[in-house]
Order: sequence, then structure tokens, then C-alpha cells
Amino acid sequence: MRRAIFLIILFIFLSLPSFALADTIISGSISTDTTWSPEGGVYIIESYFSVPAGVTLTIEPGTIIKGKATGMGGPSIYGKLIARGTESQPIYFTSFWNDEIGGDTDGTGPSVSSPGEWQGLYFKTGSEGILEYINLSFAGYGGDNYGNYVGIENDGGTLEIKNSEIIHNYKIVNDGGGGTMTVGSGIYNKSGSLQVINSNIEDNHIGIRIDGGSAIISGNTLKNNIDRTERRNDGYGLHSYNHDSLTVTDNIFSGNNRTAIVDASSEFVHSGNTSSDLMRRAFQIGGVLSQDITLSSGDLPYIIEYLVIPAGITLNIEPGVIIKMEDRYTNGSINVQGGNLIAKGTAENKIYITSLKDDSIGGDTNGDGELTTPAPRSWASIFLENGSNAEMDYVTLGYGGFNWNGEYLTGVAAAIYQRGANLSISNSLFKYNSGAAIYQDAGTTTISKSEFTGDYGLWSRGGAATISESSLVMTGYGVYNESGKDLGWWWETRPLQIIDARDNWWGSADGPNNTYAGTPTGSGTMITDNVLYTPFLTVWPPVVIEEPTINPVIIIPGIMGSAKKNGQWLIDPILHTYDDLIATLEANGYEKEKNLFTFPYEWRDSNILTANLLKNKIASVVQQCTSANLPDINCNKVDLVAHSMGGLVAREYVQSGQYQNNVDQLIFLGTPHKGSPKAYLQWEGGASDRDAASLFVNTYFTAEAARNGFGTVFEYIHNRPIVSVQQLLPIFSYIKDDNTGIDRQYSENYPRNIFIENLESNKNTLLNSTIRVINIVGDSKENKTIEKIRVIPTTKNGLWEHGQPENFYVPLLTDHGLERSVGDNTVTVFSSNLDDSIENINVDSDHNRLPTIAANQIFNILTDKVSGTNIDNGLNLDIKVLLLQLLSPIDVVITAPDGKRIGKNFATGEEYNEIAGAFYSGYNNADEEYITIPNPLDGEYKIEVQGTDSGGKYGVLTSYISDEAAITLETEGVTEPNQITSINTTVDNQNPDELKTEKIVTPETLLADIKKSYDLGWIKDVKTRDALLKQVNSAIKFSKKIEKVVERLPDGSKREKRIEKFSIKINKILVKIFEAELKVLLKKNKMTEDAYNLITNDVKYLINNN
Repeated sequence: MRRAIFLIILFIFLSLPSFALADTIISGSISTDTTWSPEGGVYIIESYFSVPAGVTLTIEPGTIIKGKATGMGGPSIYGKLIARGTESQPIYFTSFWNDEIGGDTDGTGPSVSSPGEWQGLYFKTGSEGILEYINLSFAGYGGDNYGNYVGIENDGGTLEIKNSEIIHNYKIVNDGGGGTMTVGSGIYNKSGSLQVINSNIEDNHIGIRIDGGSAIISGNTLKNNIDRTERRNDGYGLHSYNHDSLTVTDNIFSGNNRTAIVDASSEFVHSGNTSSDLMRRAFQIGGVLSQDITLSSGDLPYIIEYLVIPAGITLNIEPGVIIKMEDRYTNGSINVQGGNLIAKGTAENKIYITSLKDDSIGGDTNGDGELTTPAPRSWASIFLENGSNAEMDYVTLGYGGFNWNGEYLTGVAAAIYQRGANLSISNSLFKYNSGAAIYQDAGTTTISKSEFTGDYGLWSRGGAATISESSLVMTGYGVYNESGKDLGWWWETRPLQIIDARDNWWGSADGPNNTYAGTPTGSGTMITDNVLYTPFLTVWPPVVIEEPTINPVIIIPGIMGSAKKNGQWLIDPILHTYDDLIATLEANGYEKEKNLFTFPYEWRDSNILTANLLKNKIASVVQQCTSANLPDINCNKVDLVAHSMGGLVAREYVQSGQYQNNVDQLIFLGTPHKGSPKAYLQWEGGASDRDAASLFVNTYFTAEAARNGFGTVFEYIHNRPIVSVQQLLPIFSYIKDDNTGIDRQYSENYPRNIFIENLESNKNTLLNSTIRVINIVGDSKENKTIEKIRVIPTTKNGLWEHGQPENFYVPLLTDHGLERSVGDNTVTVFSSNLDDSIENINVDSDHNRLPTIAANQIFNILTDKVSGTNIDNGLNLDIKVLLLQLLSPIDVVITAPDGKRIGKNFATGEEYNEIAGAFYSGYNNADEEYITIPNPLDGEYKIEVQGTDSGGKYGVLTSYISDEAAITLETEGVTEPNQITSINTTVDNQNPDELKTEKIVTPETLLADIKKSYDLGWIKDVKTRDALLKQVNSAIKFSKKIEKVVERLPDGSKREKRIEKFSIKINKILVKIFEAELKVLLKKNKMTEDAYNLITNDVKYLINNN
């Protein structure tokens, strides 16, 4: 019905007079660099279209390209294709017959396209493609040299696809047997380099096919890529063979026949992927390995059909990996033919090798719900041939033991066939297997601390075997030793081997039942003779002494929660957000750098990068903790206390493939799990909310932008870029259109946050882990947290792409388009809640006070003890900050009204640190030098700056920030190396708007400024400089005299002291002439405006203060 309505509307539209732009037909190659834009109408390309080597085709946003198959091959790029659309103006590549895009191009009236109508795009050897916000559809034509049934093919080029739609690219063809089949790939990488990022790959036969080269597939949705004939069910989201390297991260697979098939012998990295496909919701691998490979955990299971590990090759299986074995009819097996199988899990992250039908581990991988269930013999076996090596630790193996082709060995079924390997098993579980868990007729087997249930445990006809500290509770024999026995066939008689099975549990306190003994033994599991079993365990599990439960703790700050001092990162030395929490932990027994650590970091960078650094930090902490040798501390794992954005960093680490299973407890504090609307103000407008903390951030960014050469905060955030700001954008519906009053539905016409979207789609990795997760939610009880942003079309060029908050720039008593609700004044309660399945604690606190208010609860969670001392110094209760930021080339020292100092000691090169709570970045901090003073005193602050390097123009930004005001004043000047200039700043906390700054000018200052202006090129010639110096010396006379004063010493004696005093006489007539001369020089371009303003301000100061 919807399609019929569309066709009616389309027919009416096409019947109207046309004022559209004429179409552009492109035949053959373009010969020079070319740009296509919407002004060119619809561009029509044919099979012979190409971009030759050395030529660049640039396509602008909103352009429409339609293709049709007219000959062999297909549209080919040998040079460079740059197609960068936007979210609101994508670039379309579609069929010539697609009237839904660009109208009725073929002129035959309304028509609806079908997949396979044109040949797609072909990138050739040496080509380069940059495709962003494109929509490519209805390709897939091919066969008989007409193409490879693709939307996009890369054969030796470098291809980058971002934020794009690759949809409806396939064809139904004859299968050669009287039927039909579906063929076609959305993207096909034959060779070369491919990146597909944040895109939608939908309704193809295979979403992405890789037959060579390297590929990065990240943040995409691969959806509904299926076989349309419903005969083969062989549609894949991803199909990769013979790739050089493949990285697959944070993708959503949905509605495909199968998720992915991957070449087991090539480098493959994956994490954060999810699947809700129709069947085979896993990475399917098989074949003969040709190099060492590692199977890693972090997202989807693996499916193994038939995997061979030859001699000299190692298959390493990491903790947490889930392997689902294909059923017995397709020979689900691992055959180790002289190679190495290393499967080492951990107590918290076991390795599972089980049936494809087993939904209890890794979910419903075969996608059939409860239609099938696993049973013994669901899959074949692991075959360890002579000369192989296998190590299993913390492995759970079940439902194996199908003997295919009649019997692998007559009368024997087993999950593992040990035919001459070195086999080591520990801390593992074998269950629901048919026949024996392990059959052995050669080699060496060592088993410890493991459990066996089912028919038989170990069935041996030869080789050496030792089992200890294990449980064997079987329906048949726990140990069945047939070595040395005449089995009726001469080739089956083996030398006698005694099996050592001492110190095991047999299901009964009186031990196993030796059925071959002359007198009855125990009532537990049966064993044969030639098995050593005494002593045996009388209880199961054995009594284990518990390890200490307290772990070292790492505090992870949020955005702006770290700062550099002389190049070294510190945790929030500015607002001191974490000081009370750290003090509380110390007061209750924690020790810094032994079991209490902080993780300050470069918060401007991507949280993905920071998560990698957190991984390294945890490894370092484990080492330091171990070296400290503290009693009652378990150093194998750490606890994380993560505030604000720091919680997202922690989630990225533990939910990724990098996770090393080394986190015991994770405490979130006010973490924006679904983002914070505050970030929209920064990302879209380079603006901020109006609370003191937000104003401080924006003031700080303003100076950083200037120092780094950016004109605005917006440019700084986007072009540095400060990726973390984008990664804080919400992923819920928070934008409301002012004209309708209706909330937009995320993510339509929103700035996307792929980072948090991926975290949320993959959060079960965290929730289902062994980590104890506690989520502390702040509520200020003030309804001051931005929940919705009511927007109008932007009035600021280049800003507010998705809407400007209403009345945002109106300085009246309005809500500025910011609708507020419950939360901690930064993060809404909705966003701060992670999941109802975990432990959530509500705390009455705003965002910055949360670490202080929750400190005692944090200590209780970490240690299961009540804190004896709680530290609360009232930090962040009423934020007032005096902020001084330098624009080089100067260093600084500040003297407060009470005489205390902070900054550089110009005489010694050391640093003053006399003002409580103040922070000096240090002068060895690249070009980033600043001072913060919390709760400044009323009165005059003396600022002294000293020229560095070769001197030059400098700037000093002095800011006063509180909940009531944010004032910034800039003082500019020029300086020589080591020249000291004084600036007075007056603070009145009751009247913050009256902040004053004034550069102190002496006659020497004026003369120096004229000279330096010449050195900087502001005064254009020597003659002008010398004339100005002469005029100053004529107009301003100063003299020095010595006065004697008597001062009384502490012992009562007196001492005469000589004091130099200067007096200045100004000839105001000459000064007026001098000022007029400056204007003339400026007008004649003898000096720049910088020089004019500098010298004029100096003169005015001297007149007004003398």
C-alpha cells in the first residue's frame, strides 16, 4: 500500500512542469580533476565510466549518480574518488531506473528499482576511495565478464567507507542445476586495504566479502544479508577468506542468514560485536591452519566444523572463549596432527567447548530457540595424534563423543582421543560426553583439579596417565585400564601401564569400587585393576583456604579531572574533586602507590585510546602491589572506582577484547552511561551550561583554543579534536523542536555517539562477567540537570548543525532552551542508571561532590568494612576560582593579598606553593602554563610575568568564575627575555563583575615596549623607532633619589635603611603631541595596530598614575 501511494504521488509530481536541473551524462573516462555537485543534476554513468590513474573525482554533498549496465566490466576507479556527503545531504549512487531518488531519469514514467540493475563501483590497483555519507543501492549486476555481482569492489586500492548505506546489492541467477540462487556482495575486497566504519550494510547476499588484503570493519550494522531463494541459507554478514589481517569491532549483526565465516589461518582481531542473526550467530572457522593463531574472547562465540592443526602450528585459545562445535553430521572436530592446542582459561573466565545446540553458554547460536537441545554425541571429538601437544586449564568440555564413519576406533567413543600426545588438563570440567571423556592408547596424560561426569572418565589402552585432586563421578568407569590385556586381537594388546589415580574423589567417602578386586572396596565410581587410588579424597570439593578479598584500587577521574604539572599527569589538582575520597581511603588503611592508585589521563583523547592506557595501568598496579608485599591484599586483580566519563573508560576496557580478566569490583560514580545533554552544547556550539564547573571548562577551553591557534572553542573541539566531548553525547531522545514541541527520536537528525551506542549494545559482556558491578547514582534534589534541549534553526553560521537552543544567547531570565529534571546537575538519573540487574545505590549529591559524599560507601564496598574516618573538607560546595592563563612567552608568579605566593621563583627557578588549594601547572609544561586559586581572597593580587625564550608578544587571561558570574579580562604586552612586568588584579567576591586588571607601566616599560615593537616588526623602520624614543625622553622626565629611613629591629635596636624612589615629570603638551604623532604613524602604516595600542595604553597609564 505504501509503495502504491508513492507511485501515485510520483506520477502526479512527474506530470507537473519541470524546473529541475538538466541531467549530466558521463560517457567513458574523465581526463582531468573533476568535481560533481547537485548543480549538475543527476549524473548518469555507464559501464565504461572510469577515473584514470592520476585523476581525482570529487563529489559534493547531495549529488545523485545513477548507473546502468551497458557493457562488460563496470564503472572503474584507477585514480582517486572523494565522495564526502553529510548526514543531512548524503551522496547517492543508485540505479538509472530508481525513480525514488532524483526522479524519473529514464523518462518511462514511475518505476521501482530492483537489486542487480547496475554494476556498482570497481576500485582498481593503486586507486584511492574516500566515501563518507554515501548511499549505494540496487547494484549487483554481473557474470560473463560484466562484473562480480557487487555494490563496491576493491581490487588493490585503498578504500575508506564511513557513515554510509550499502543496500540492495545482489542478483538471482541460475544455479546450474535447474534452480536459482542468490549472489552478490555489498562490499567485496579482493585485495588492497579496506575500512568500513559506522555504516549500514543491508539487504545484500553477503554484506562484506573479503578474499584478500587487509580490512577494518568497525561500528557498522550488517543486516538482512540473506539468500532470497530460501534454498541455501548461505547469506553472511561477513565472509572472509585469505585476508592478510582483519579487525572486526563493535558491529551489530542482525537478520543475516549467518553472522560471519572467517579464515582461521589469517590474523583476526575482534571485540564488541553482537549478533541476532537467523542462524550461526558466531564466527565460523575451519580448515587447515597454516600459521599460529589465537582465538580471543570479548563478543561472539566461534563455530568449528573441521579444524586441523598441523605439526609446527599452535592454536592458542584465550580465557573466556566459547567454541560451539558443528553437529556430528558435518564432522565438528579439532584434529591436532603434531601441532599444539593451548586452551588456558581462568577461574573467572573459563573456556567452553560445547555443542552448537547448547544455548546455556553464549546464547542461542544456531538461532532455533528451543527447537534443538544438546545431548551426548552432538559433535565429534578432539583428536590428538602422535607428537601433538595439548594444554587445557579452566576448560569446560561437553556433548562430544560422536564416532563418525561407523567407529573411529572399534567399540570406543570419546570426546578426546589421545593417540600419542603430551596432554595436560587442570581445573577443567568434562560433562555430557558419550563414551569416555578421554580415550588414550599412547602418549602422556596429566590431569589435576578437574571434574568428570558421564559414562567413562579415562579409558586407557596404553601410555602414561596421572590423575589427582579431581572428581570422577561416573555412571560407568571412572578409570578403565585395558593396557596389558588380551582384547582378542593381536594388534590391540599393549604393554601394561599402571595408572596413578591417587588423591581423587570417587563420589563416596569410602572410595571407588574396584570391580576387579577379590574383596569389595568402596561404593563410589567403578575402576578396574592396575589403578592406584589410595589415598583418596573423602569430601568434595576439597577445603580451600580463601585468598584475601581486598584488592588494590584505582581511581579513574572524569573529563577535566586530570591536569599536567611540568609534564606529569595529576588527578584533579584544580577543583580537588577526589581529594576527600583519597583522604578517606588513606585514613582507613589504604596506602598510596601500594594499594591505592590514581589514573589521570589525557581526557581530550578518545576513550578507546584511554582504555588501552588503563589496561597498561592495571598491569603496572598489579606489579607494584605484588612488589609491596602487603598483608591481606590480593594483587591478582584490581578494583576500579570510576567517576563520570571515567566510567565509560572503564566500560570500554572491560567490554573490549583487550580485557585481561583482572578487575574484581567496578564502582561507577555518576557515570553518563547513556551520555549527557551538556555535551551537546560543547559539541554543537562550543558553548557551555551556566554553572560554575561548566563555565570553568569553557573558560579553560577558550585559552587552550587561543594557545593552539584556533579561533573559537568550537573549532578547537572539532579540529584538535577533543574526541571525548563527542563521546559524551547522549544516545536517547533529548532534542525537542521548538516549533512543534515534539521530541525528536534518536538518532534521526541527531549528532551520533557511536562510542556509547556500541557500549550499550555490548553491555551484557560486562553484566554477565565475573566483575561485581556497583552503580552509584547522584541526585542533587534540585532539578537542575539538563534533560531536554529545545531548539530552533541556527542563527550562528557554522554552529548548531542539529539545532540551536532557543533564547540561548538572550541574557534575560529564560531557560535558554534547556529543560531540566532530576539528576546530579550534569548527568540525568536516567542516564546514570546502567541496568536494573546490578546493584544501584542512590546518593543525594551533585556531580562534583559525589566522590566525597559516597566515600564511606565506597570504602565499605571495597573492603566489606565500615569506615572509621570520613573526610569532607567542603570542597566544591561553593565553587569560586581565580584562573590565570598565559599565552607565551612568559612565566608567572602571583602574590595574594595576604602575601602568600604561587608560581615560579624567578631568582632560583624553583616554585612557590604557599596558597592552600592553588595549583600551578609549572613552567616546564610545554606551552601550557596557568594558575588556579580556589576561593580567592578579596583584595589585590600582584601578578608578575617574566619574559622567556626570545621574548615577544604575550597575553594574560585573568578569569573569575562562580555560579553567579564568569568574567575574563585579557592583558597584552611585549617582553624581552627575563624582563619582569607587573599586573595588578583586584578581586571582590561580593561584586565579581568588578574584576579589574592593570599592567603596571614605568618609563622603562614604555621605552622597552617601543624597542620590542620594532624587533617584532610592528614599528616598520629604525627611523620611526628612534624618533619615538626621542619624543618619549623629551615628554617624560624621571629622576631617582635616595631616602633614608630608620627601622626598628626585633631586638629593639634601630637600623638605617636606604630606599630608592623615582619621581616622574610629564610634559602633557608634548605627550598630546606624541599621541597625535602615533595616530599619524598608524595611518601612514609606519606601525601596526598592535604597536599603536600597546604604546598608547602605556602612555595613558603614566599620565593617569603620575
